[in-house]
Amino acid sequence: MIIVLNLKALLSTEGRTLVDESLPVFELERWQSLRENYARILLSESGVEPLTIAEINELIGEPLFEDDFRISYGWTKGSPELRKTISEMYRADINEENILVTNGSSEANLLTVLSTIKKGDLVIAEMPNYMQIYNLLKWKGAKIIEAWRKPEENFRLNLNRLINNIRRLKPKAIFITNPNNPTGVFLSNNEVNEIYDEASKVKSIIIFDEVYRGLEHEGRVDSLIEIGDMKNVIVTSGLSKAYGLPGLRIGWIIAEENLIMKMWSIKDYTSIAPSRLSDSLATRCLRGNVRNKLLERGRGIVRRNKEILGKIANDYKDVMKVYYPLAGAYFIGKFTWSNNSNQICERLFKEYGVLICPGETFKLKGFARIGMGQFPEKYENSLKAMFNGLKEIKKEETNCLI
Repeated sequence: MIIVLNLKALLSTEGRTLVDESLPVFELERWQSLRENYARILLSESGVEPLTIAEINELIGEPLFEDDFRISYGWTKGSPELRKTISEMYRADINEENILVTNGSSEANLLTVLSTIKKGDLVIAEMPNYMQIYNLLKWKGAKIIEAWRKPEENFRLNLNRLINNIRRLKPKAIFITNPNNPTGVFLSNNEVNEIYDEASKVKSIIIFDEVYRGLEHEGRVDSLIEIGDMKNVIVTSGLSKAYGLPGLRIGWIIAEENLIMKMWSIKDYTSIAPSRLSDSLATRCLRGNVRNKLLERGRGIVRRNKEILGKIANDYKDVMKVYYPLAGAYFIGKFTWSNNSNQICERLFKEYGVLICPGETFKLKGFARIGMGQFPEKYENSLKAMFNGLKEIKKEETNCLI
C-alpha cells in the first residue's frame, strides 16, 4: 500500500518553532496528527485500545446519563464527586482540595510547569521522554540538566548519577515520568524513596507524570504521592493510557492546596472547565470495581501483545533490536542498519501504511517507539506488516550503498 499525500505543505512546520523563537514545535504530536488518520496500521499510539460507549455501559451496568442531564458548564476545578473519587484512589492523606481536574494530562503538565518554573531556574529532566514538559521548560527559559536512560544500561535510570546531580546542583525541580515513555521502564518504590529523600534535603520539588501507572506488566508501582510529603511533591495523571479513555480528555494534578489554587488561576486562561459529560462519566469509571476492571483490561491487552511480540521479534533481529518494556503499551526498537529513524519511519508510513514514532521525536536517533495497545487478535498481523516493511526498506537502502 502506497499512501500519496501532499506532505510538503503539511510538514512545513516540523522542526521549526511556534508562537515565538523559544517554543519548539511538539514534534511527536505533529508527527502523529499529520499521519494517524491516513495510516492503514496504527502503531504510533502509547495507550491501550479505547473503549466504546457500549463497553463502558456494560462495565458500569446502568444508563450513563439520565434524560434530564443538563449539558451545562461544570465545576472549573472538576466536580467535588470526581475529585473525591480521585483522592480515594491513592493510599495517601489527600482530599479533593489537593486535586485539580484538567483537560487531559497534557493540560496538567502545562499548568504544573507554568506554576512552578521561572526563567533561569535549574531543573533536572529525565530523558528520553515525551517532549511536552521538556519543550515547555525551554520555553520558560529554564536551565535543563538531562538525566538520560541509556540503551547500554537497558534504559534504567542511573540513580547514582541522578543523586549526585541533585546533591551538587540543588535543582528547583526534578521531572520524571514513571513508568517512562518511551522506554517502558519504571522506578521501583525503593528508587523513588531514594530520589525523594535526596530531593527533600535540598528542597527540590519532585514532579512525576504517572499517566502510565496501572499499565505495569507485572507488579505494581506506588504513586509518588503515596511515598512523599505533599510539600515538595506534585503528581499528574489521566484517563488516556491505562484506562483506554483518551477521548474523555480527563486528567488531574495532585499537589499542596496553595499550589492547586495557583494552578486553578492559570486554568481560568486555558480551558476553564472540563466537559461536564466527561466529568460525570470519569467519576463512574474511576469508582472501585469499574476502575479495577478497566485497569485489568489494559494490563491484559499489553501482556498478551508482549507475548506476541516475543514470538515474532526473533525472526526479525536483522532489522530491529527490541527492548522489552516492563510497563506501558509500547516498546522501543533500534534499527540495525541506520540511525536515520525519521527517514525509515516516513518510508514505512508512505510505502506500507504503517505508522510508528521515530526516535528523533524523543531525541533518540536510530530508534522508534512502537505501540503495543491494539487488540491482540489483530496485533500479530500488524507487527508482521511492520517488520516485513522494514525488511524491504533495509534491503533497498543497504543495496544502494553497495
